[in-house]
Amino acid sequence: MPAEVLAALAAAGALVLALRRPSARRPGDIDGARTRIGAILRRGRARLTPSRTSRQRREAVREAVAALVAELTAGHAPSRALERAFAPVDLAPRARAAVAWGGDVVAALRSDGRSPGCQLMLHVAACWSVAHGTGAGLAASLQAAVDADRDDEDVRTQLGAHLSAPRATARMLAGLPLIGLILGVAMGGDPLAWLLTTPLGFGCLVGGVAFTAAGLIWTSRIAARVEALL
Repeated sequence: MPAEVLAALAAAGALVLALRRPSARRPGDIDGARTRIGAILRRGRARLTPSRTSRQRREAVREAVAALVAELTAGHAPSRALERAFAPVDLAPRARAAVAWGGDVVAALRSDGRSPGCQLMLHVAACWSVAHGTGAGLAASLQAAVDADRDDEDVRTQLGAHLSAPRATARMLAGLPLIGLILGVAMGGDPLAWLLTTPLGFGCLVGGVAFTAAGLIWTSRIAARVEALL
């Protein structure tokens, strides 16, 4: 479930807890609701963490490959340059082990490149294979791969900025029903009693939550599909 949906459900639960009449509360309701809301929010943050980690690792790999280019340009041997470039950031452990023990560096780079955020290593493996097979300049081909990856990152950044507006609009629209409940209470009504105790009200509540969640999921999937094209 997208993080936006989890946040909306947590906010709805918090509002219901806050607006319930004191007489309707049972012992342990508040603590139980807080526990459930906290679990929902932690789950949402956990779903956001992998994408952030992947982005940070992608940046670290790009900087390491740029350092590899600098080492090669300075005249160091490719194996020594790879070990010096990737060791400070603790990346490409299989490739560094292959260099140290005389293994297949290309296969090790391909294996390391399958990790999230390390796709640039697949280009390094291709460049490494071509350079050792034909004697082509490794530094120039790696620099071209780094430049292309930076251009892709710029496009991803611009795309994220453009997608932030529809995502914010979706979250705002999802919060409007909660604002309506607050206004109803402020005007002296009891909308929660109607929503929770009458068949028609409960049907409206279930339908509203379902449509809101569907809208958030739909928006999140559209944005994810656009980002997956890069």
